[in-house]
Amino acid sequence: MRGCADAQRCSEAVPLTRPSATLSRGERDGCGYYPAMISVEEAQSRVLAAVELLDAETIELGDALGRVLREDVAATHDIPSADNSAMDGYAVRAADVANAPVTLRVIEDLPAGKIARGHVTDGTAMRIMTGALLPDGADSVVQVELTDGGSTDVQIREAVRSGTNVRRRGEDMRAGDVVLRAGTRIGPAEVGVLASAQRRSVSVARRPTIAILATGDELVESGEPLGAGQVVNSNAWSLAALVAQHGAIPRRLGIVRDDRDATIAALESALACDFVITSGGVSVGAYDFVKNALEGLGAETMFWRIAMKPGKPVVLSRLRGRLVFGLPGNPVSSMVSFLLFVAPALRKSLGMTTDLLPPAANVRLLAPLRSKGDRRAYLRVRVGVDEAGELVARPMTSQGSGVSTSMVGANGLAIVDAGITSIDAGQFVKTLLFGFNT
Repeated sequence: MRGCADAQRCSEAVPLTRPSATLSRGERDGCGYYPAMISVEEAQSRVLAAVELLDAETIELGDALGRVLREDVAATHDIPSADNSAMDGYAVRAADVANAPVTLRVIEDLPAGKIARGHVTDGTAMRIMTGALLPDGADSVVQVELTDGGSTDVQIREAVRSGTNVRRRGEDMRAGDVVLRAGTRIGPAEVGVLASAQRRSVSVARRPTIAILATGDELVESGEPLGAGQVVNSNAWSLAALVAQHGAIPRRLGIVRDDRDATIAALESALACDFVITSGGVSVGAYDFVKNALEGLGAETMFWRIAMKPGKPVVLSRLRGRLVFGLPGNPVSSMVSFLLFVAPALRKSLGMTTDLLPPAANVRLLAPLRSKGDRRAYLRVRVGVDEAGELVARPMTSQGSGVSTSMVGANGLAIVDAGITSIDAGQFVKTLLFGFNT
């Protein structure tokens, strides 16, 4: 802290819960007194409580992949519409093959999409293909591998019970049953179910637009020459990629210079989008203007400073009905903060009701983890599956919040709680999973 004369007062600080513009200078930061840090869980709770549902739109089925349903979808008919074969083989009466091996007379070929002309009787069989309707008289299907494959007569080598290899009517869907619920993210399987339910169009959440502002006099755009002390504005690109990955539309609004009036103007412009993300300018430096600009615009600050690393100086504000996420400028801090707070907000705004927060698993470490222990740490790891089928994690080589390459290849954030300085190799650690594959 910067020269606070009342250390006890600072240690007992409380989080911002009212518009920060109404706080006294001492309550904000003038004497070095800052609001107490809140937990990650409390911050996530406040984020989700503040999110409002986006409106819906109707789109064609071919455009539905990755979108979120905003309506329940019911089956229009039974699927299968009648009992049918689950195998290529022979439709028989189970009683006729109970004493296999036996030979039966083949009376008809039955491909999928055709209806049998006759019906199966004592001592007969029909050669049937997968998906073909089960003919009258038959109660089971002997798979072709258990026969000699005959076309006039067929030898059945093994007995089967009644109902073997038969898909029953309505086994997949029953007419009128809800097969997909509102709030479901549409993947390839859901697209198939929608098609089966005769839905050529579907109601989904509108994709939100996300304004992305990067702040700092030191920033230059990618491709521009770098001067002394300058850095490339990579955060805007990584955040835009994360936004798109989470089903929203990024709007990169450029670099905002370290100036209060310029920051206010940029925030005003960004309010045309559904959400606003800023990168940098939210800490306690003399040139960190984002919080000050938000206050000047009358924003309600719901929290600032979270007990985590990387990513302590995260701001959540509401400004004229829009949520503004002020993320740190360090590239790893920015991405980790997005995954923990912005991504859940986007999921809820789309209408998702489950899996709002990143999934977690207990993962065995392949190398030790180290932390200062002063705050809960989210350390980058690469999660995979070992030969025994167990989830394992290898920490990335560097854990610095400014080391953007430490996110390359990482697909998990291992959680090391405050007070813990090390976790040995071979131990299990709770890990948040993102972009996980083996």
